[in-house]
Amino acid sequence: MRRVVILFALFALAPPAFADAPSDARALLSQLISIDTSNPPGHEELAVAAVARQLRAAGVSPEIVPFAPGRSSLVARYRGDGSKRPLLLLAHLDVVGAAGQPWTVPPFHLTEKDGWLYGRGVLDDKGFAAVATTVFLELVRTHAKLHRDVILALTGDEESGGAGLREILAHHRALVGDAELGLNEGGSIKLDEHGRVVSVSYQAAEKTYQSFQLTAPGLGGHASVPNDENAIYRLARALDKIHALVFPPRLGPTVREELRAMAAHSPDARAAALRRLADAKGTPPASALAIVDEYPLTRAMVRTTCTATMLSGGTRENALPVLARATLNCRLMPGDRTADVERALIQAIGDPKIAVKRLEDNGAGPEIPVGGPVRDALERVSAQLFGKRALVSASVGLGATDSRFLRRLGIHSYGIGVMPKPEELIRSPHGPDEGAPATSVATGVRFLSALVDALAR
Repeated sequence: MRRVVILFALFALAPPAFADAPSDARALLSQLISIDTSNPPGHEELAVAAVARQLRAAGVSPEIVPFAPGRSSLVARYRGDGSKRPLLLLAHLDVVGAAGQPWTVPPFHLTEKDGWLYGRGVLDDKGFAAVATTVFLELVRTHAKLHRDVILALTGDEESGGAGLREILAHHRALVGDAELGLNEGGSIKLDEHGRVVSVSYQAAEKTYQSFQLTAPGLGGHASVPNDENAIYRLARALDKIHALVFPPRLGPTVREELRAMAAHSPDARAAALRRLADAKGTPPASALAIVDEYPLTRAMVRTTCTATMLSGGTRENALPVLARATLNCRLMPGDRTADVERALIQAIGDPKIAVKRLEDNGAGPEIPVGGPVRDALERVSAQLFGKRALVSASVGLGATDSRFLRRLGIHSYGIGVMPKPEELIRSPHGPDEGAPATSVATGVRFLSALVDALAR
């Protein structure tokens, strides 16, 4: 009953046109999830066509930008008076595949069960796409008077390198390039055990995704006569050295704020270490770093990491290997350069026979200001909708989003969340039974609508 009362309070004062927005967003989310856009191969053009039909029915003519056979992105613009530069709403339509995962519901069908909504893309990122499209359409239907244009961009291939947005920026930059601010995936709205919002995080920096391939040579020969040039052993020694490699901490403004926010909900000893690290001037205290490094999440927040993710070697059980390969996935902190990380890997390995090859450059973007209009708007909207208990804080993205491409162009793209959920490891993006509470769609529509209103009017 408590959630029903809360939702009624959120929408009781909504204008008649807006009252239907949550159900519209849920219907669109259901439609998008039913379209399998697993990447690869993507097939985002089917989802783009579904959204385009709704936009055209509302009198909007979207731009469709193909970037590969069967794959495209969509951009639409609602005009303000132009006194402020545009606000971009960005979401991606491709999803990580569900094959081989132990789902208890059909992954490509929106299912409500026990107060939760399940389906591939509910959190990453079709939930955002459905909410953003609905909010955009409400601007159109209500003839909203805005100071900024609002641009809706739904792209493809975010899960594999961002080819959809890259195509727009390379060959159709005028569609989005004049934006000042962007709202994209990457943040979160966290619920406590009673379904109340306790924190709203927004991403102002993210780690750079960069992989390397290690190749070790061997002499080969018959396995009955082992030699000292075994490619697998050589590679194993190199990987062991990389496992011991620790990069120095990087404590930028976003990291420091996130550490303080985490301290508010951490046990006493860990909270004290987090605060000491956040407030450190000069060399970070080693004792605080040691406590932070005990936990994989906080360890990944403060330093560049490289970890082995794939391994291969040999051709037969009775033949010595002539080649062994491993893939390292590195996540670079803002301020760390790929070339420097590559040199650190080579130096740590200390074996000139091990080849270190940089794989595809996935791009990097600078850290953007923690403060400013988006932070101010988040503070106001969160207090209005969720009360003063909801802590607003900046965060560092440990994965990678398309915001990095926008930030390189000077567009301050912030990661936010629109699907509130408890903090848990199950029902998360990329995993089986990806899901969010059924109330999340309505709350997300109200939240993003209020945020757009605060930034664009």
